[in-house]
Amino acid sequence: MESTLLRLLAYFDVFSYPLTREELLRYAGEDPKNPKKADKALCKLERSGLISSHNGYYIAGKDLSLIERRRKGNQRTGERMKDATRYSRIIAAFPFVRGVFLSGSISKGYMSENDDIDYFIVTAPGRLWLVRSLLTLYKKIFLGNSHHNFCINYFVDTKNLKINEINRFTATEIYFLTPMYGCHLLHDIIKQNQWVKSYYPVFKPHTGLKNDQDKKLKHFLESILKHQYFNRLERYLFRFSRKYIRNKYRRMNPGHFGQAFSIKENELRYNPGAYQKRILQRYCWKLRIMEKKLGDSLLAGMATMPFKT
Repeated sequence: MESTLLRLLAYFDVFSYPLTREELLRYAGEDPKNPKKADKALCKLERSGLISSHNGYYIAGKDLSLIERRRKGNQRTGERMKDATRYSRIIAAFPFVRGVFLSGSISKGYMSENDDIDYFIVTAPGRLWLVRSLLTLYKKIFLGNSHHNFCINYFVDTKNLKINEINRFTATEIYFLTPMYGCHLLHDIIKQNQWVKSYYPVFKPHTGLKNDQDKKLKHFLESILKHQYFNRLERYLFRFSRKYIRNKYRRMNPGHFGQAFSIKENELRYNPGAYQKRILQRYCWKLRIMEKKLGDSLLAGMATMPFKT
């Protein structure tokens, strides 16, 4: 139990984000009606000096100023949700969009002043690159290519919901996906990614928009764009985009490129800043520090494999 709680606190500490007791119990898969085991573990960890608590919040370390930082970020999230809701509806109105989910910071309930709103988008099979191209065109024309409210960096289609990157970062992103359109697909995503439960044993869907009713214009456009002529356009957009992205980041190490991008006919992961790699490296570093303080009694072996913890 201590190691489970420490892994959670260490990971969220990478983002300087304290967790409440209730959140720790929920993420650890513990029954809130029978919290004795978890409470005992938290007391033990607090006595060790590895974690601190104040007003119901727990942090790895002793920087209690992070609690107020979290409160301000939570409040800012409420303000940014207006934009997230608006743009989710716009994305959902595009032909062949089957699901829109909030990911990244906003899905965790925390936003800094400079954070983008990230979207995880599910498309109909065979039209992912057409959807991506149309949304990119919309962003360039109407938003001045700004990512602030419209960061569309992950696409999959309904036949490819399994995420192959198995690590704490990806598990957390899937667990916190907030459905804004196509809510039923969240259950399909979890079903296809059962490995997430090894990190977050109990899954409770996050709530988002409830109105999934499509407009007649969307149905009309799809009736035209589903013609086999547009299959050739889809293949062209895929090949063109793949070539463009590879050429744009041609100086990137091939290994790093593979970690930053996944460019397939049924998937696009666009992460040129290697954000996931940096987060996992910092997480592993924090685990190593904890191991040095506690020895092998709680965290033996965890820090040696950063992409599996």
